[in-house]
Amino acid sequence: MEELKNKLSLSSITLGTMRFADKNMSVEEVIRLIEEANDIGITTHHSSYEYSSYELYCNALKKTSCKNNLKHIAKISAPHFEDSEFSFNNLEERVDNELERLNVDTIDVLQWLVRSKPINDIDRLHTLNSQQKEIEEGLNTLKNKGKVKSVFSFPYSVNFAEEVIKISVVDGIVAYLNHEEKEYEPFANSKPFIAIRPFFAGKLIEKLGVEASLNYTCGQKGVLSTIVGINRLSHLESYKKFL
Repeated sequence: MEELKNKLSLSSITLGTMRFADKNMSVEEVIRLIEEANDIGITTHHSSYEYSSYELYCNALKKTSCKNNLKHIAKISAPHFEDSEFSFNNLEERVDNELERLNVDTIDVLQWLVRSKPINDIDRLHTLNSQQKEIEEGLNTLKNKGKVKSVFSFPYSVNFAEEVIKISVVDGIVAYLNHEEKEYEPFANSKPFIAIRPFFAGKLIEKLGVEASLNYTCGQKGVLSTIVGINRLSHLESYKKFL
């Protein structure tokens, strides 16, 4: 675990970009947020082409002075909802699109999702088990080509997490972890882990506060980084202690 942590060198807090558009931020405001976050040590970003903020984020990112200093966690699915099975060609195309939009040579963490329509473990575990060879070879190819440094699974369920982490090419788990959602706590203490939603969609900020919430999430021994949605410069001060 320590070797992977050193290899990735993610900041302990990751800038979540999902809500930029929802908060009506301008390109200039996002640029300033990215740069001031970088100045205090938030050098890892989480993004997805599925987010309404993606265009805004990409437009701002390319104008920042710190863009070459940043690490990226990119959320990509294969198979996606409409796909009937895992396709390496589809996955590589989606990764290539991310590399182009983010203007980077490699994605530090591929947040990989196995989806079905509707989401259910029966279909998703069938994909995992019936196509394990193709999946392993495909993810290894992306690593060997230098397009991704690591693969973390967003599992949707504990059952899926228990199976997907057995695949050698999968480096860790990325999932919800907070005082109310503790299902993945065993993984966060035994496997490389990236935490999402430390404030339980904001509910814990009023109940416990930022510091107590992050003390729990960041305190699990496998947590390499915690993704936090930050939309205001004034919020940055709250995270300095954890960097």
